[in-house]
Amino acid sequence: MVSRLGSYQVDLDYRLDRNDRVAQVCPHWSAAARERMAVGLDDEYVLGRSLWDFIHGGATQRLYDALLHHARTTGRKIAFNYRGDSPGAIRYMRMVLVPGQGGSVRFRSELLHDQPRRREIYFTHVAYPARPDLLQCGLCQKLDHLGRWHTVDEIINYTDAIDDLFPTEVGDTICDSCLTKLELATGVRL
Repeated sequence: MVSRLGSYQVDLDYRLDRNDRVAQVCPHWSAAARERMAVGLDDEYVLGRSLWDFIHGGATQRLYDALLHHARTTGRKIAFNYRGDSPGAIRYMRMVLVPGQGGSVRFRSELLHDQPRRREIYFTHVAYPARPDLLQCGLCQKLDHLGRWHTVDEIINYTDAIDDLFPTEVGDTICDSCLTKLELATGVRL
């Protein structure tokens, strides 16, 4: 599937070996990385590397670790919906994990639908944000600002928490609502 908001393929596939190393990527992986300006994420760079070299933030690492463990120990496919926004688009996605031979796991991210943003928004995900009061859920993309969850548009409209000139630093988390939905959808206890 090709995004209505860009020319690159947004359905991405990759396979991890039993040691969580990237063993295979889909044929259009590098083109998608270049078009999204994901510097250093072309296939030559990611193949053979550990998944954990690319997933930053404790909450997201714990989530992926739990999903991988569940897929490998049960041998069952796991599927759930999430948001995979880009700076210029709101993207509704579906992730499917399929356990394979010898402890391998295939990941497939599929675009369900997308819509343009009113303006481009850039975030930098850091382990220790300069502003610990701004955390972003890795699944729904909502922001926890001063103890309340908001959409990006709400933050833009009602606060000055998002910078127009520079990427806004956010910390990584998974909100309680998404944790509950994910546990119900997948049976994985997080």
